[in-house]
Amino acid sequence: MRNNPFRVAAFLLFLVLICSWFPSLLYQRQAARMLRADAVTTDTFRKMQMSEDTLIRLLESSEDVSVGEILTVWYPFLEGRFASVPAWMSRDAIYAWRRRLLHDNRKGYLSVKEAYAAIWDDIACFPVNGTEVSYENSWMFERTYGGIRGHEGTDLMPAENRSGVFPVVSMTDGTVENIGWLEQGGYRIGIRSENGGYFYYAHLDSYAREFAIGERVYAGDRLGMMGDTGYGPEGTSGQFPVHLHVGIYIRTGASGEMSVNPYWVLRYAQRF
Repeated sequence: MRNNPFRVAAFLLFLVLICSWFPSLLYQRQAARMLRADAVTTDTFRKMQMSEDTLIRLLESSEDVSVGEILTVWYPFLEGRFASVPAWMSRDAIYAWRRRLLHDNRKGYLSVKEAYAAIWDDIACFPVNGTEVSYENSWMFERTYGGIRGHEGTDLMPAENRSGVFPVVSMTDGTVENIGWLEQGGYRIGIRSENGGYFYYAHLDSYAREFAIGERVYAGDRLGMMGDTGYGPEGTSGQFPVHLHVGIYIRTGASGEMSVNPYWVLRYAQRF
């Protein structure tokens, strides 16, 4: 009995579909497995590696989707290193992969998204307005005061080394969580943003007003004036050039507060 040619063709078509669908399914599930809850405590995550091209893509894509969601979708395909985003990762692809990753690993997706949201999604302005500043990606550069340690932030340097002249503003809405003197940070203020990020502004010359713990602040509110305080008992100044140290920290469960690299966040904020 001869085979029905239509049945043979249908069977071959079925095989082709299976062969093309199965690898795609494996790729999808492998990508979803990359979104582990502990991914946010790795050095790769903390470095926030990026590039100018990626920053432009991020600004374009974030018109419709939050930055936290975009980076979460990109994370498994780029292993957390955003030096280059493939052309196929368009806005439509972001929507499609968000649905797939949520379906295959909802817990991991939401964990990574929460961490990125705490860092990026509340940013509304640059912390120094009305003056030219320079800064570099100095993440984990060596610091020696109080012992050898890595630099957990970014230093914004004004064009003129003048204390008490240049205003510092909050990058986010949030709540004052810490205020006052720290030996390493001088006069500092810490703001907890809506999504849980902790934004730390250090070495201030003075405060804009008498802040209280728990006080509400808004993006663009003046926090104080850039200075050179710190590295000694309260009131110490002049141990280094005038600058603003910006630090960003997130809560990571058992690990407590963890610092992340603010450099590309500041580059993003500067483009508003």
